[in-house]
Amino acid sequence: MTLNKTKTLSGRREFLFLYDIKMGNPNGDPDENRPRVLPDGTYYVTDVRMKRFVRDFLKMRGFDILVDTIEGRTTNLTGRVVHYLNTTGNKKVEGKALVDILLNAFIDARLFGSSFAFKKEKDDNWDPKPEPKTMTGAVQLNMGEILHKAESVDIHGTTTFGSDELKTQGTFTVYYGLRYALIGFSGIANEHSARISRMSDEDYDLFLKALWHGVRANANTRTKVGQIPHLLISIEYKADEEFQFGRLHEYVRLIAATGKEEKVWASPEDYKVDLSKLHERIQGQQKRIERIRYAKSTDISLLEDIPVDWRLLEVEELLKDVGSV
Repeated sequence: MTLNKTKTLSGRREFLFLYDIKMGNPNGDPDENRPRVLPDGTYYVTDVRMKRFVRDFLKMRGFDILVDTIEGRTTNLTGRVVHYLNTTGNKKVEGKALVDILLNAFIDARLFGSSFAFKKEKDDNWDPKPEPKTMTGAVQLNMGEILHKAESVDIHGTTTFGSDELKTQGTFTVYYGLRYALIGFSGIANEHSARISRMSDEDYDLFLKALWHGVRANANTRTKVGQIPHLLISIEYKADEEFQFGRLHEYVRLIAATGKEEKVWASPEDYKVDLSKLHERIQGQQKRIERIRYAKSTDISLLEDIPVDWRLLEVEELLKDVGSV
């Protein structure tokens, strides 16, 4: 599935996204699959993890994804593209013609770019030489950070089956997670890169929807169950404005709403979200901004009301739009 696009991104975009997780692991490390943590104790989530949420959700909605498996089997870039060309009846072209096909077909290539590192195909000696060889993504995400002190937990259980045929008792299992965590992501969509990757305003809106729904729809493992989106803000600058704040998640403060310490927070009821620093920054650059849109869950509380001139981002309506593309 592709979107019909007539124009690329009309101006710079910047976004802030907050979601939470309870008794789960938002992003395991490669060694013990524990929550990833910095030396200062700050837990974080990689941009790769968030992009995977976005890709998986878009795939569920019927979009073709470049960084994907083939019928559940892992493959390299060449195998994925050959499979797509064969199933869609496209010829094995080269150069700019090949990149044109990929950008038209794969929304994640338009959003995040790709290194078109093809390997020569053994069967028929197809040796594609794409132009360009590397596509910089229009959408760039910062690493996500847990916005408060969080407590790590070891969660124990037992399996149903015995450890071997002679044992009737199940084996012990353990996975690692966080008691509770509110996670902040931010990023930028650059209109100049979008002209090359052909990302449109429609693609950007679809990306916002995939952020909102992706963390919830893809919570299909025990370590991701309970992820809930809470706040999404999109700052959309006027055409030709060469400006962005950068790292919007650093403008968010959490204020305790109960007597609990941050480490033992267990839900949004334990804090309020303070966006006063973000409001201050926006006021100082108001002349550069075309509009601001937002989506907010009913579970989270803000210290101040959303400004009346911010428009509602209808994420549920966007969900309906996808099915009709």
